[in-house]
Amino acid sequence: MQFNWKESMKDNDARAIFDRNTVEFVTVSAEFCGFLERVSEKKRKAFVDTSLKLLPLLYLKASLLPECVRLDEADPETFVTEGDYELVRSSVSALLAEYDDYLDVFLDDMVYSDTPIRQTVSEGMADIYQSLKDFICVFQLGLDRTMNDALAVCREQFAEFWGQRLLNVMRALHDVRYRQLAAGEAEEDENDIFGEKITEEELYEGLEMGDDE
Repeated sequence: MQFNWKESMKDNDARAIFDRNTVEFVTVSAEFCGFLERVSEKKRKAFVDTSLKLLPLLYLKASLLPECVRLDEADPETFVTEGDYELVRSSVSALLAEYDDYLDVFLDDMVYSDTPIRQTVSEGMADIYQSLKDFICVFQLGLDRTMNDALAVCREQFAEFWGQRLLNVMRALHDVRYRQLAAGEAEEDENDIFGEKITEEELYEGLEMGDDE
């Protein structure tokens, strides 16, 4: 019996695109993209908190994706426009404001410099969004061959680009959440406690009133 490699490839493709890990990755990716598309509805702290939950989950699910190979030489169709990208980037930038910038050392440009390079969380999030949204849109077409190639491209981009981008952004947001925002909250609490100044006379008056009682 002659081995039919085309049928074997077809079976492997079907197993990859309908694998449980692929389905879970699609679900988390869709949640992440929807989250970024609704940034204007979020408060800053809630955005940071949710991002720090979604990003590690996204990384985990991407790392569990099954192996697959491209069936076509041409890249799958892309759907995210420059306007879509800029809307996500600008929305995140406006929400984070002064917390958007961070210094990064995990860049190819660091080969030529010893100085950390300024990056923004908003651009990193938009980069991840672009890769995932394109992937999801192809999957929604429901065509096995293009779904397979979209999965293969997404795995490649995760390994070469947006996986590192995700880790850099997560590190920056961790600093925002647990150092910068925490420091701001502590300062606000301190101002609430000590913001109302009272004189020494007023203090003693209060004590005397307590003695009278």
